Amino acid sequence: MLPFYTAGIRKTFPEPMSGESVTEQRPLPFKIQQRVRWSDCDPLGIIWYGAYLKYFESAEHDMMRASGLPYETLRVERGIQLPRRAFQVEFHSPAQMDEMLDIEVGISKIGQSSIAYVFAAYRASDRSLRATATLTVVAVKAEKGALEKRALPEWLREALTPFLVGA
Repeated sequence: MLPFYTAGIRKTFPEPMSGESVTEQRPLPFKIQQRVRWSDCDPLGIIWYGAYLKYFESAEHDMMRASGLPYETLRVERGIQLPRRAFQVEFHSPAQMDEMLDIEVGISKIGQSSIAYVFAAYRASDRSLRATATLTVVAVKAEKGALEKRALPEWLREALTPFLVGA
């Protein structure tokens, strides 16, 4: 894994393929496209920072759906909930209204009871980096109104393996 540094924060992105420069990043394992809407912008037509949370969450949910385990299936049928523990965003350049973005997501680590995601948002036309983020979720089970940490089952680990960064 190649450490990716921005403003003193270390993030892990895939190693560059031969011939790529270190500033070019290989795509993460899963991608959706999102257009920057008027409702996601400030009065100057620049994306509002909170819009990235929606975009990254949409990519995360679509990736989980692609794994065969949408969050609702995990929660209702399998009894696993994955609440957010930590979310960190770095803004690199502002997206503009009506710009098409590639929103990419991968999994950087599957722990005993946690999953660490990594996200990147690029302008689709030229891969100009707009924002990066990391998200950690923790597996819990809900019993009698309380959330109790639990280990990630092997079947969930296997379903998420294709989305591991660098796998």
